[in-house]
Amino acid sequence: MAPTPGTRSSTGPGGSSALEAVRLIGFIAVAGMALTILAAVVILPAYRQRSLAWADRHRLAQQARLNERLIDYNERLIEAIKTDPVLTQKLLMEQQNYRRPSQRAIPIAEAPLDPSVPRLLAAQVAQSAQPPPAPSQRLDQLAQRVQDPATRRGLLLLAGLLISAAMIFLGRRSA
Repeated sequence: MAPTPGTRSSTGPGGSSALEAVRLIGFIAVAGMALTILAAVVILPAYRQRSLAWADRHRLAQQARLNERLIDYNERLIEAIKTDPVLTQKLLMEQQNYRRPSQRAIPIAEAPLDPSVPRLLAAQVAQSAQPPPAPSQRLDQLAQRVQDPATRRGLLLLAGLLISAAMIFLGRRSA
């Protein structure tokens, strides 16, 4: 018996269901690629901004720790200057090149310089700071590429074409 026009003929028991399964797998694969491209266009630039903000946050937190230590140092120094005249004289000699008239300076050519307290505190904070986790180089490079308007436009066009192709060629056909 010949099939009537406009209907499908099955090639045997389960032949039509196998074809439908292949079409469903093809549809899922092509639509999945399109959705992956769309997700990359949307998510990768946000990921890059988040990783840059994370690094800035880490740097600012380190600077805040340094500032807190400097404030503590300066507060202790101010309190010590009020009660210790020897410390006051030493600071004047060190920072303002002050000498009593009865003293004379002896130049030493190879004398090591004493690092200042702020530099020492900054070095201590830098040594104790944990570096931020490094972002994935591959994802960072992809995010930079996706931010280019021509690349973004091309990827969106490709995703649209893939979704259209999946709907037209692999979508469910009515009987």
